[in-house]
Amino acid sequence: MSRQIYAIDLDGTLCKEVCWTPEDCLKATPVQKMIDRVLELYSEHFILIFTARRDHLIPASLEWLRRNNIKYHAISNQKSPADVYVDDRAITFEEFLNG
Repeated sequence: MSRQIYAIDLDGTLCKEVCWTPEDCLKATPVQKMIDRVLELYSEHFILIFTARRDHLIPASLEWLRRNNIKYHAISNQKSPADVYVDDRAITFEEFLNG
């Protein structure tokens, strides 16, 4: 299998909460099963952390990732190309068509 890009969302995926302030970001509850899976994928694939958090929340987000020992290759708060997207708000193509 070739190296793939995994885009992993923060809010509701790597952490339980949706964060609107730096304080929220720093005290967010990690989802350990997701973090463990990201760590499994890290050595074989490119891990992109993506988020809808605004620019002023990125420093606190980086600190939260560091505190929770989450390895990643890049972070973005804009939609980026990827092979796989992991997001709590996503639906599949079939789910969308079948309403």
